[in-house]
Amino acid sequence: MAEESSTRITMKELYIQVQKIQSMIEKLTMQLPGLSEQLDELERDVHNRLNDHEQRIRKVEMRVWQAMAVVAVVAAIFPSVLGLLG
Repeated sequence: MAEESSTRITMKELYIQVQKIQSMIEKLTMQLPGLSEQLDELERDVHNRLNDHEQRIRKVEMRVWQAMAVVAVVAAIFPSVLGLLG
């Protein structure tokens, strides 16, 4: 017949572990407001960066469309200028 192994945990050992857990929870609770503030700052920073990138992309798009308009005007006028010269 197989021997049964057992573990004995005393009330003192249980109490010590509960105290350690309580201490860790208190430390985490103290750190929570600071972490929350840091997360809020990061969120604002990310939002600002996204807005900045969006504005830059819009400016680039605007310049591209302006350049295309200039090229279209030149392409429309160029044959007329060649006709006058030739």
